[in-house]
Amino acid sequence: MTPACVLRSTRHGDHRRGGHHARGFLTALLMKTLLKVMIALVAVAVLALVFVRSAQSTRAQPFTIARQHLAGWTLTLAPDADPLGSSLSITPKAELMPPLARDLFARMGESLHYPPPAMPVVLRSEFQRAIAGVLTPEALLDAAREAGLESATFRPRCMARHRISAPGVVRGVYFLLFDLPPFTQFREQVAQRLRAAGRDESLFDPMALSPVLIAADLDGSFSGWLPLRADPEVDCFAPVVVE
Repeated sequence: MTPACVLRSTRHGDHRRGGHHARGFLTALLMKTLLKVMIALVAVAVLALVFVRSAQSTRAQPFTIARQHLAGWTLTLAPDADPLGSSLSITPKAELMPPLARDLFARMGESLHYPPPAMPVVLRSEFQRAIAGVLTPEALLDAAREAGLESATFRPRCMARHRISAPGVVRGVYFLLFDLPPFTQFREQVAQRLRAAGRDESLFDPMALSPVLIAADLDGSFSGWLPLRADPEVDCFAPVVVE
């Protein structure tokens, strides 16, 4: 083999070795870059998880109600234009809802609408469909007083919510759910009087309405959520502490 051939062979070997080194360098650089990207993605995911859990923890913290605000509630006949669609309702003290509304807004970070504070006992639709002609509104009010609704012990069970999502629309409502046996007993008594008067049982379902106090909703359509039959296992998201 001539010296020229040896020289060309050596140069070709140098080029091949140089190509291998370049490819190795690029591969190592790519692996390092991918590793950095993966680490960054994991860090973002961890931060997102921490943020979500923190937000959920904050929302699940107990709401606080002053004990004196759970007494002195009054039964009233609601006006025709009542935004809750009530015929008969029981109204808490005016001091009850403002602190809860502020707390709810701070936790949820949503634009909220607030109804007048009142717990519907009998809805206007129920009265017109089933009760009218058997009891007058005044007789219904007297029956509720005799059942002891105004003197009942109001025990808030939780802050609860319903949410409905559809394409382009998200609706939601927040409400206080109460343990209030006299409420259920009174509606059962109304149902018994209607049956005694020969009314169809399907016209009035005493269990269709739970003892709830709507705190806020997302669009102001308060009556659209009623009657509201609450399921504590599904609807409750935060306990309520009475102090």
